Formats: sequence, C-alpha cells, structure tokens
Amino acid sequence: MSENTEERSEGELFLGTEKREFPRVPMIVPVRFRKLSNEEAEKAGGRYADINNMLEQYDEGETANVSKTGILMYTNEELPSKSSIAVNMHFSIPGIACNCKAIAEVIRRQKSDKERYNYLVALKFTKIVHHNLKNYRFQDLNNLLDVRDPMA
Repeated sequence: MSENTEERSEGELFLGTEKREFPRVPMIVPVRFRKLSNEEAEKAGGRYADINNMLEQYDEGETANVSKTGILMYTNEELPSKSSIAVNMHFSIPGIACNCKAIAEVIRRQKSDKERYNYLVALKFTKIVHHNLKNYRFQDLNNLLDVRDPMA
C-alpha cells in the first residue's frame, strides 16, 4: 500500500478531507424560516427573543449542509444579503435528534441548480435561540456540529 493510500474497514464512517475551520456536514432536512424586519431583527438580538411568534408565518426550504456556525439551504425566496432570518429546523444524527431555532444572517445567495428550488442561500448563525440537546448528556449544539476529519 502506498503512503497516500488510506486503509478503511467496512462500515467505517469517512468524513472526507474537510479542511475548513468549521466543517460542513451534508444533511438534507426541512427548514422553516422568515425574513425579519429591521425592528424584529433588533428584538431578536435581545435576551428574550420570541422566535415562536416570529415563525408563526414562514416559508420553507431545505438544508444542503449544516455546520457549527450556519447552514446552506435551498429556497424559492429571494433573500437579500445581510438580511436577518429566523430559522427553525429539526435534524437527527444516529442516536440524537435536535430541534434548533436560531437567528441568522444571509451571507450569500446564488441561483440554484436544483429543479425544485430557485436559490442556494448561505446563512450564518448570529444567535441560537433554542435547541433541545440539554436532553442529551455531554452534548450541546456546538459539539454536535463540530465534526472534524479524523485524517486531518
């Protein structure tokens, strides 16, 4: 076996060669979101943000990937860069399910190559408002999404 060849056993999870500081985990889950007005965005940054009220009316999309600091999602809504978004998503990793509500900022938007969606939008979390990982010992959202390449 050459020096560059990696030996793997059957069933081993291989995360690829992700070199980013905050690796992305490919994950397709439904996302509920709503663009916030400037007033709502200011309130959302406060200590007692009522994200449930903010998400009474919402649009839907789906994630392409998730990281510790944000998500990449598909949507049909044209979300302007720098706008604030309220987000609600539920994802599961073997043995753990998590409901996450957050406030995020649109970092970039581009046309989607997916037939079902018009846009691919990158969101950066500015505030995690709620997650239910307190039900899981030794876990929190940051640790759950902090996936590192074991080969790095």
